[in-house]
Amino acid sequence: MAEEENKPDQRKKTEKELADEQLKQNILAASDQVKGEQLIISPTGDLERQREILQTALSNIDDPEKKFDLYYKGINRLLRAHLPKGPSNKAARDFIYEEKNTYLTRGKRIRKDGTRGGDGRMTYNTDADEMLQIIMEWIMENGTMVDLFNKLRDLNISKGYGTRAF
Repeated sequence: MAEEENKPDQRKKTEKELADEQLKQNILAASDQVKGEQLIISPTGDLERQREILQTALSNIDDPEKKFDLYYKGINRLLRAHLPKGPSNKAARDFIYEEKNTYLTRGKRIRKDGTRGGDGRMTYNTDADEMLQIIMEWIMENGTMVDLFNKLRDLNISKGYGTRAF
């Protein structure tokens, strides 16, 4: 019997080991109690619990109103306001619009028959945000049409969308 007490596998657990094991059990049990909730302050000023999983899942869903605002009130409005107007500048504007739409459709270039196979207005919000940022930087830098075209073309090339075959 004395031999069995000396074997490490069969010896009795000390009080410290029992306390450590109990601590581990308590930590694991506590982690299961509150899952995916956090306290937030509501728009009315009340303290509420919010399930993080719902917030995370819903944050990746496209918001049609934001998409509309980004495209029409942001990208389109800024380009119309800051690109040269008139029929003599139409070809230059079209080059820039082509690069913009290629990026927003993730690489779909306009075909010879005039179709693209994608709609830049239906782009991902993250892509529209990036396009809006590029356009705003171009405006703040007082850039030329060549500068904007080069930025957009380089962006398309960096994403693997290639260049337009004229």
